[in-house]
Parts: sequence; C-alpha cells; structure tokens
Amino acid sequence: MNKVVFRSCNENSQYLTELENLFQSEWSDFLFCDTYKPEVNLPPVLVALRNNEVIGGLAYSRFKEPHGSSDVIWFNAVFVSPEWRGQGIASELINRGVNQVSETLQSNLYAYTNVAPLYQSLGWSAVDIESEPNHSVMSIPLRTQPRV
Repeated sequence: MNKVVFRSCNENSQYLTELENLFQSEWSDFLFCDTYKPEVNLPPVLVALRNNEVIGGLAYSRFKEPHGSSDVIWFNAVFVSPEWRGQGIASELINRGVNQVSETLQSNLYAYTNVAPLYQSLGWSAVDIESEPNHSVMSIPLRTQPRV
C-alpha cells in the first residue's frame, strides 16, 4: 500500500494544474494566477499525493489582517478529495502550512473556513469578526523569531 506523500510545489511543478482542478471542484473560480504573483511573496503550495496522484492541497493568499491594516498571509484553500477524507490528510496539510509560515515575520496565521472544528482541534481559535453563516475566521499564533 502506498502512503500519502506531502510536497512543496513551486510555480513549475507538474502537480499545480491537477491541484488547481481539484480546488475548482469546490471553488469554481479558483485560479493560482489570481494570488501567486511574484510580488506577493507567498510560501509554496503544498500538495498531498498518493500513487503520484493529487488528492489534496493547500494554497495561500495575502489579505488584510482581521482588526488590522496590514496584509498578511492566509490559507486561501485547503481541500482533500472526498474519498480521502477522514484520514488526517487535511490536518497534516494545515500543520505543515503553519510550519511554512512560521518563518515569516507576521505574528498570526489566518484561515476563512466552514470547518472550524477541524482547525480548533489543531489549536486554532475563532476570531471575533463578522463572517458568512457557517463560516469562521480562524487564527493561530506563529512562533516568534528571535530578535537580533
């Protein structure tokens, strides 16, 4: 049995088109080119593979910090194919995503989600801000970098 493999993907990765198609199965207007522009400086996309097939992934975007004015990195999309859910793949993608962003200078990472309990189980907290029904803005503090 082949295990799930997680990879970081740059803009030339063979998996990006497949992941974009997977994201579009949930969010029809999702396009990497809308958020992954050179000047935006986002962490690499994460992809979950099984038998070299894309079964999930995580992408980032920049958006205003809740209750703030600076643009920060958010999770833009976290998705696992329905047939692969319930196996910890989304949790692993989220945890790896947090680790990727922890190396930046922002103090919190954010996600807008309709599965808040998943994020809460991983140590995230709801942000007190207005959102659509059945959606929440979630936040997790990032490790602080030592000052030089």
